[in-house]
Amino acid sequence: MPAPIASVANQGGGFTPGIAAQLRLADGTAVFVKAVPTAHPLAEVYRHEGHTAGRLPLATPAPRLRWTGTTAAWVVLVFDNVDGRHPDLTPGSADIGQVVNAVAAMSDILTPCPILDVEPSSTARGDWLHGWDLITHDVPGDLSEWERRHLEDLAKAETLWRAHADGPTLVHGDIRPDNLLVTAAGAIAVVDWARTSRGASWQDVADLVPHLIMAGHTPASAEFCLAGVPAWQQVAAEVLTSYAVAYAGYWTRMSRQPAPQGVPHLRSYQRHAATAAMAWVHHRADAISPIT
Repeated sequence: MPAPIASVANQGGGFTPGIAAQLRLADGTAVFVKAVPTAHPLAEVYRHEGHTAGRLPLATPAPRLRWTGTTAAWVVLVFDNVDGRHPDLTPGSADIGQVVNAVAAMSDILTPCPILDVEPSSTARGDWLHGWDLITHDVPGDLSEWERRHLEDLAKAETLWRAHADGPTLVHGDIRPDNLLVTAAGAIAVVDWARTSRGASWQDVADLVPHLIMAGHTPASAEFCLAGVPAWQQVAAEVLTSYAVAYAGYWTRMSRQPAPQGVPHLRSYQRHAATAAMAWVHHRADAISPIT
């Protein structure tokens, strides 16, 4: 029988509506609880996270899942609490090397993929990580002149990465600063395993690039932060360019959608992310000759 709850501290941040709280139990134990109503469109995403988190190898730098299930019409996940802060990815920060090393090393623990029934990255991620193809059919009035001129090239370029996305590793699929925690001991914990897939490990490493740009790096310096990572070194240039184009298309498309209920800051974040991804695309444009 778990100890009674002594205190509750709601946790802000993130882009998912629902409950996110730190519970302090009477015996001094701290746990983190996240929950969403079973009728919410994201309920299945929470179930997927529970399915994944409960099967991660013990060596994974992630909080342990204590319990998940449905109660009182809520999908609930209870994790060990991790006391930490989100990393600082601004240029010159000591956190950058720690984050890059932790994300790169994670693939060794998660290869071979420890969860047999997780979808391949080419479909699990490919089904949502695109946008220019849809934008060509409904062109926003505020699209830049360069984007308008190259819409067909962008729509074509954003598909190539999928053919190189599958592999033997459990891919986190949502590496960004608010899903990373730096503990007092300097360790990196990775949270929110709701978008996992089975694929090539370069994806989690490459996901850091637009977030480094958002933190103030130039695209060139953001890529330089990953220069020593084998998974990054082994990916063909045209694949990374396609990946950058796909992210730019996804964020460009999503930032123009109506704001989801209860998530007021998501679209502004996506606009910022789209700008960063487009900067990355322009940096890599010479890797795909039609986009100049």
